[in-house]
Amino acid sequence: MEHFDTYLHELIAKKLSGQCTEAESAALQQWLDASPENKEEYNILSKLWQDTTAAVGPTRQYNTAAAWDKTAQAIRPPASRMKSLYTKYAAAAAILLLLTAGAWWLESRSALKKHELAANDGKIKSFELPDKSMVTLRQGARIRYLNGYHHEQRIVELEGEAFFEIANDPGHPFLVKTPNQSVVEVLGTSFTVQTGKDSTAVTVASGKVKLGVEGDTAAVILGSGQRGTWGNGQLYARNNNNLNFIAWKTGILQFNDESLLEILPQLADFYAKEIRVDDQYRETASQQKATITFRNQSCDDVLHELQLLLGFKYRQDGDTIVISQ
Repeated sequence: MEHFDTYLHELIAKKLSGQCTEAESAALQQWLDASPENKEEYNILSKLWQDTTAAVGPTRQYNTAAAWDKTAQAIRPPASRMKSLYTKYAAAAAILLLLTAGAWWLESRSALKKHELAANDGKIKSFELPDKSMVTLRQGARIRYLNGYHHEQRIVELEGEAFFEIANDPGHPFLVKTPNQSVVEVLGTSFTVQTGKDSTAVTVASGKVKLGVEGDTAAVILGSGQRGTWGNGQLYARNNNNLNFIAWKTGILQFNDESLLEILPQLADFYAKEIRVDDQYRETASQQKATITFRNQSCDDVLHELQLLLGFKYRQDGDTIVISQ
């Protein structure tokens, strides 16, 4: 094997640890088929691998001498060949023992599996992350997360909208990444993240979060009661005046002296329906105001109560609800 030894030992170690790609397996098989001596060497190293992994498995301590002694006993070559074989396989032992450690590391890292959950059954989905943080996904939302830390960080990837209640762990920052490359870094406890193709909106219920763009130092710090938006290359923050920013989670819709023209878009968002105000009724709708609360009611029930209170008419026009005089 001469100068090619290290590469082939790497292939053998990867094969024995289950890390070989198809191309690497094919290259190794080609070498094995080249000569009986190659197969014999593979068998010896395979035995060495078994002995070393057996030695390190329970305690993760790498005992080179013990592993070599076991292998030497298994080989039992003639005395005249002992010195040269010892030199050759001692080098292989050193390589394989290093690769054993690497293979264990790869195996331990592979335990950090990425999980995916989606609220795709028309209902919200609440669950607990491995770090004890709570997440509630709005209908249609999707989240991906690891069952451990990545570079000492807790990272999730979100599509859609979700409400987060983050477990306190200052030593492991919590990050929410979105498809549009924005990043939410948690500095507090509870907030919503709403992602779109080209924008991200964050509303803070308690604590603080930082909204920024991946790979950029620009960011805004958002406190309780604030809403931050990133879109069209701009970041900005403002006070959140929308009482219903988590109505999809609580089932409670509240309106405090709001006009019908302000109420209807919130109903459309909550019920995922298209609601349109007739052009001739828009001015009147902007002046009609209501203070009212709805709890887990259907869209038709809500519109009926508002109709009795404000005196408008509504009808279904295809997939659109039309509000008129």
